[in-house]
Amino acid sequence: MRGTVSGTLLVGLALIQGEAGAETPAFNYTLHCQGCHLVDGRETPGKIPPLVGAGGFLSVAGGREFLVQVPGVSLSTIDDEELAELLNWLLYRFSPDDLPADFEPYTVDEVARLRESPLVEVEKVRAGLVAALEAAPVAQTTE
Repeated sequence: MRGTVSGTLLVGLALIQGEAGAETPAFNYTLHCQGCHLVDGRETPGKIPPLVGAGGFLSVAGGREFLVQVPGVSLSTIDDEELAELLNWLLYRFSPDDLPADFEPYTVDEVARLRESPLVEVEKVRAGLVAALEAAPVAQTTE
């Protein structure tokens, strides 16, 4: 049974890998993120926060930096270009409704600069960002 599961996983990964062996964001998500953030970006209760809604962090000071500087991202083994593509992909995939109207995709240079300073007190920084989001005024819509 184990061999069948491993073979199925390898076939699945091969299907989402890009041409000529280049890794796509979906491939990198499956390989580097999905184990904790699950296939649909949900949380692992009590352990791993969700990616769903993460675009909201881009609306508060320090949130954009946070998404790159969390250790799982900043210390990832993928290169800066793949990481920028992955971050943009996951924001559009799991959090499109939470992205600010003026969202600018991450660039390779920005990711390279930010990942040089991984966070140490992740929970403390995240709690501050969540508090800032909760305190932010709700946008009013007019009809």
